[in-house]
Amino acid sequence: MKIEGVICGYHPHLPRYAVRTDHGYTVVDVEDGEVSIHDVVFGALEDHGQVVLTNRTTGEDVEVCVEAVHASREAAEALLRSR
Repeated sequence: MKIEGVICGYHPHLPRYAVRTDHGYTVVDVEDGEVSIHDVVFGALEDHGQVVLTNRTTGEDVEVCVEAVHASREAAEALLRSR
């Protein structure tokens, strides 16, 4: 199912981002494309693995690997700190 979320955090050295959704946090690794804090993204944010999201802020597609879904804020923050 495709849902919408907002980019709300990032890893300082990796292309890893947290996305806040109505169902918790999704953590993604960006493989192609760009996102920034506060960008609105849309796509299969509840599916693990390779997903193409639409960055509704820029209109561009973003290829990501979904690492975690329905995560708590604490779990998402831990993933953003991990290497």
